[in-house]
Amino acid sequence: MPPLNILTKIRKFYGLSEQNPDIQWTKTNLYRRRLEQVKTGWIISGVLMLAVENVAGIMAILFFSGFMSLAFLERDGE
Repeated sequence: MPPLNILTKIRKFYGLSEQNPDIQWTKTNLYRRRLEQVKTGWIISGVLMLAVENVAGIMAILFFSGFMSLAFLERDGE
């Protein structure tokens, strides 16, 4: 039996189904590809934050990157 990660333990604790479409979405190849693209985007954002050296600019990049990450990883409409 493979070790359980923290999210699986939380789902088991609260009795949440593994058959939920949102949970199934995180196991698809498209989601994993998008996750890699989001990681690359955060690396680029971090470099931009270092280059800006301005708190307002850093916060703008941070909020924009966070919003885009969540929007990009969202499951497509059916």
